[in-house]
Amino acid sequence: MKNRFDYQLVVLGFLATLVLAGLFYLPYLSVHTKTMDAFRLQQTLLAQQAEVGLQEYLTTYSTALTYLVQQAGIQQLDESGKSLLGDFLSMRGGDILSIERTDAAGIRLFIVPEIPNEAQEGATDHCRTLHEQNHPRVSDLYRLSDGVGQIFFSAAVRQEDEFAGCLSFSLPITRVAQRIFDQISFPHEEDVLLVNQSGVILTAPGVSLVGNSIHHLYVNNEDDVKVLRTALGSGEQKLVVLSEDRLTQNLQNPGKVYGLVYPLHLAADTSWSLVLLTPEHVVLGSMAEFRSQWLVVTAVAVTVVALLSLILSRIAVHRKEESEQRAAQKQLAMLLDLAPMGVFVLNAKAVVLYANQEALRMLEADGEQVVGQEFLSFFHRDTRHELARQLEGGTAARSRYKCGPIRLHTFSGAKREVVVHATLYQADPQPQWILIVHDVTDERIRAAQQQRLTTAVDQVKEAVLIADRQGIIDYANAALVEMTGYSMEECRGQSIRILWAEEQDTSFDLKIENVVDGGEVWRGRIINRRKDGTFFVAVATISPMRSTNGAVPHFVLVQRDVTQELELDSRLRQTQKMEAIGTLAGGIAHDFNNILGGIIGFTDLALLQSTPGTEAHTNLLHIRQGGKRAADLVQQILTFSRQSVIEKVPVPIAPLIKESLKLLRASLPTTIDIVQDMPASEMKMMVMAAPVQIQQIVMNLCTNAFYAMRETGGRLVIRLRLETVTIPGQNSGNSDKERAVLVVEDTGQGIGEEILSQIFTPFFTTKQPGEGTGMGLSVVHGIVQELGGQIDVQSKAGEGTVFTVCLPLVDQAGNNGLVNGSRPLSTGTEHILVVDDEKDIRETYKMMLSHLGYTVTTTGDPQEVTFLLEHAQEPIDLVLTDQTMPRMTGIDLTRDLRRKHLSVPVILCTGYSDRLNHEIALEAGASDLLMKPMDLQGLSAAVRSALDRIRNG
Repeated sequence: MKNRFDYQLVVLGFLATLVLAGLFYLPYLSVHTKTMDAFRLQQTLLAQQAEVGLQEYLTTYSTALTYLVQQAGIQQLDESGKSLLGDFLSMRGGDILSIERTDAAGIRLFIVPEIPNEAQEGATDHCRTLHEQNHPRVSDLYRLSDGVGQIFFSAAVRQEDEFAGCLSFSLPITRVAQRIFDQISFPHEEDVLLVNQSGVILTAPGVSLVGNSIHHLYVNNEDDVKVLRTALGSGEQKLVVLSEDRLTQNLQNPGKVYGLVYPLHLAADTSWSLVLLTPEHVVLGSMAEFRSQWLVVTAVAVTVVALLSLILSRIAVHRKEESEQRAAQKQLAMLLDLAPMGVFVLNAKAVVLYANQEALRMLEADGEQVVGQEFLSFFHRDTRHELARQLEGGTAARSRYKCGPIRLHTFSGAKREVVVHATLYQADPQPQWILIVHDVTDERIRAAQQQRLTTAVDQVKEAVLIADRQGIIDYANAALVEMTGYSMEECRGQSIRILWAEEQDTSFDLKIENVVDGGEVWRGRIINRRKDGTFFVAVATISPMRSTNGAVPHFVLVQRDVTQELELDSRLRQTQKMEAIGTLAGGIAHDFNNILGGIIGFTDLALLQSTPGTEAHTNLLHIRQGGKRAADLVQQILTFSRQSVIEKVPVPIAPLIKESLKLLRASLPTTIDIVQDMPASEMKMMVMAAPVQIQQIVMNLCTNAFYAMRETGGRLVIRLRLETVTIPGQNSGNSDKERAVLVVEDTGQGIGEEILSQIFTPFFTTKQPGEGTGMGLSVVHGIVQELGGQIDVQSKAGEGTVFTVCLPLVDQAGNNGLVNGSRPLSTGTEHILVVDDEKDIRETYKMMLSHLGYTVTTTGDPQEVTFLLEHAQEPIDLVLTDQTMPRMTGIDLTRDLRRKHLSVPVILCTGYSDRLNHEIALEAGASDLLMKPMDLQGLSAAVRSALDRIRNG
């Protein structure tokens, strides 16, 4: 809406009016001030008269109280005192309602006239406050009776300076004060209120107001309440102006009320106030005629000045509007030229009337080329149909249409994609169109690029995920959906942590957050959980996505499933680990077998020198068995590490189990009870194995059971039974097959489900460092598989463990590995050369061969052998040589002797060599290959056999 007035002229006129009104207001203000001063003086004089009357009243009874409390009869409250109080009450007539005497505890002792207790509780409460007071005190208003307020005027009664109670007058203060006010010539329309220090009305024109707070009169007017509260609390004389008359509710002359708040300083430190309320029309009634004349003159002057101001401002505004309209049109054209979108104005026939600079830039033309042309001619004929239909069909004012994207042809022949927003508006005299044209060519190119990028990301095999800083997923590509099983809809809006396994490191989230917050790139492995609950490991890269201002509102995660790669890598490491174990085992086997060779050799000699059946002979047998078992154990280690092939023979399983338990019993505490359940019918079951393999199975399973029961004790049960299973045949139907079933059961702490599947893994152990290697169950599992059997475990945490081993049976009996010392030894008298770099081994073999009757020569240097053969006083018939020696190996020595001394047989000995076996030894020309440690019987048989073959040709 256009302004019709010049506000500057209006303001000047208004200011002139104010100045004129001020000049007229000065005499009115002077008269008003004098009137108010006279009113205040009159009210003050009236209040002083009321103060004198109230002071005389209270002073009289203050003096009476002071006198009475000093009387002995009243202090002791004897009959004379009671009589004195009754006489005093009779003399005062209606000015005193009652006289009451209470003790130090506030309990009433005497009252005249007699009044029910519940009606005088106020006196009792008031007296309790006079303990430290030496002067009479006035109480608050405590009771109303027929609109008459009552107070207590009390003084403390003391006996020998000790507080003994108080004496109280009940005074009808409302009636007394009203009597005093009636003696004063207050104006007829003036209201007088007596208010105590708490703001409670003691006397008022209406009895219904007595006992109420004076603020209650203006409870709905916060301003008046604030004015009264401030005046009463100041302790000074105040003239206040209230917004309305709440006492008389004068409807004929409504308006303000002037009030004088006059503080009263009365006897007994009584601080009351008088409030004199007078309506404004009464106060200012004397100047009413003057005010009427003043208002008429002022109104005429102000009206004349205002009319002149309006007329002048109207003329100025009209001129200003014309100038502003021209400036606005120019400014609008400038603004439209600066607009970032094309703006066209068309007439009803769609002819261009105006085009801004952006529209001209879009068309690559100037204004003369565009204005006057049909707007539709700028568009391709295949796309202009829809736009033409809307422009031709628009009839209603402010009709709005949108069309596009459609193809726009520029004057240079280029093509652009635009969106057109058309609005029809009513112009004089014909309607016109205003068109807003947005160039969306670049946007559509970017959208196409974005679509290609999205398609590419969806087709890569790596999972791609975008999430905000709180980890809420915004985008996930198809590879992640395929990898996790979650659909895009299930992922979007969820926390990225739904994809991460709970087993993930607890500090993982914080680590990722710190890296991303720092704007860095994180690379590592993440354990993920699929929708079906299965887990997979991914190699991931988490990169921050920076905005234009450098902030990091999102991050992108790219990951690849490497679970299979890790499994292959784990298998490779396991293979390398087993190769390392094999290398270590080979080194240990060589040295350990040399040591065992001495133990077994000397034991065999001692057995031959001892009497069978004696305790010493029995102990030697056990030593020999232990040595053989140690040798078999070394062989088993080599077998486990794939460094050797152990020889298996049919052996009875039951005796081997019993022998193992006999050895185990000595090392177990008495808190563990061993129960054997092996029926006699099962004692002859035979399996194809090396004896040490059966012993290894029993010893390792029982040792694990002992570890599970080491703290609480328990029972270890070993069962052996025969089981027949039916095996489907391929050609001739089913066949029955027998197998031995070994059960090892304990009552220990059991195995948790989370580790049950890992117990057969090499080096996996739950024992503390130094208590286990993690090889026991792995060895058992390997032995059972090698023997063609199966092993099963059943366990729950806290319920013990049961291992079940099933081994196939064979019919043929073989050597069970126990010592048989009754077989005869092969002897001879030939000359034998022993070659070994270790002196102890040479001496052991020399003693063993000498015991068999042979002549023995020893040497520690393999390069001396040829010399000894050629220069020996007695011809050497056989060479017994070690394989691993410095400067020359046993196999090289054998080849050298075959070339130079073909008639001398050579027996090779080795504790271990991964490059030597029977075939290689025989190809090199050796007569035999003996594995350390060698017992006396094996050595004698090998030597005798080699010598006999040479002798027999």
